[in-house]
Amino acid sequence: MKIFQLVITSASFLCLLQFAASLRNKNGHWWYLGLSPTYLNGRDRRDDGDAAHRCNIRYFTPEQKKLCIKDDDILQVIARGARKGIQECQYQFRTRRWNCPTKNSTDVFGKVLQIKTRETAFIYAIQAASVMHEVARACAKGELKTCGCDSNIRNQKTDGEFEWGGCSHDINHANLFVSQFVDSTEIKVKAPGQMNLWNNEAGRLAISGEMKLLCKCHGVSGSCSIKVCWRTTDNFRKVGKNLKEKFDGASHVKYSKKKQKFKPRNKFQKLPGKTDLVYIKESPDYCTPNHKTDSLGTKGRLCNSTSQGLDGCQLMCCGRGYYTTVKQVEEDCDCKFIWCCEVKCQRCKYKIQQNFCN
Repeated sequence: MKIFQLVITSASFLCLLQFAASLRNKNGHWWYLGLSPTYLNGRDRRDDGDAAHRCNIRYFTPEQKKLCIKDDDILQVIARGARKGIQECQYQFRTRRWNCPTKNSTDVFGKVLQIKTRETAFIYAIQAASVMHEVARACAKGELKTCGCDSNIRNQKTDGEFEWGGCSHDINHANLFVSQFVDSTEIKVKAPGQMNLWNNEAGRLAISGEMKLLCKCHGVSGSCSIKVCWRTTDNFRKVGKNLKEKFDGASHVKYSKKKQKFKPRNKFQKLPGKTDLVYIKESPDYCTPNHKTDSLGTKGRLCNSTSQGLDGCQLMCCGRGYYTTVKQVEEDCDCKFIWCCEVKCQRCKYKIQQNFCN
């Protein structure tokens, strides 16, 4: 499944902010910036007041507004991160009963967030990770006034294997900003808030734990007499895959107010580590529509009739069976390169069989 990225112009983005600021939904969330309705017509950034006005978004907490005012260019970075997190969630769960559906409202993911299941855990982790990923990259690209390249890393010894150079991603700044921005929405004295904070941190650790070293060789005639390296965040698809594995192995926990920590509900289960996801309630089966969880059910979902996995028709359709359709597809085939410089293709027609849940 191919995910297409949307490009936000400054004008349409500003109008998005105006639209969001006018909403009165108390359940609103900063994730809403990631839905980016493109049908809104905007005005030029210079005509839209100062940073305090642009950052006065109704569903931002006071702390989030303060962080925004320091560098209101961060709004577009947060929007890109929120959108990336939503898209990655939908990609990773495209073959599951719950496929990370969103709503065109300010609570974005709907009532599934209220029951504190492992799906909730993944949403919080992937959203924190995606914004941290975008902030680190924006700093390195010079998009933000409050950060840049990580100069401190050049103090680390390399034992002569390479020299520090380039623009290393400032992961410490990104981590600090995201922890302040994302965590400010939580009520820290209650179990749901503690669960969200835990999974936020797990999402951030998924980024900082997957930093990679990029290097470039310099020398005469292609030699590598001088090797210059810098640190960068990893491909976000890999981060999403790793968090999906954490989802499958998430820890079912209960919160001890007295000790102010989580402990496993099953005494034979190990204590969760900081990189693990935790959840409080078991998930529903998501087989049928349920307004209490905003479950859409799996009727009409595409399934694989030959798979024994979660994408298979038996599990995806919850035992209700499935129906098969055949459609004809036409596309380019037998393409040949003709010197110079043309590619000629035949048009081939073939039939594909698809299965859908009853």
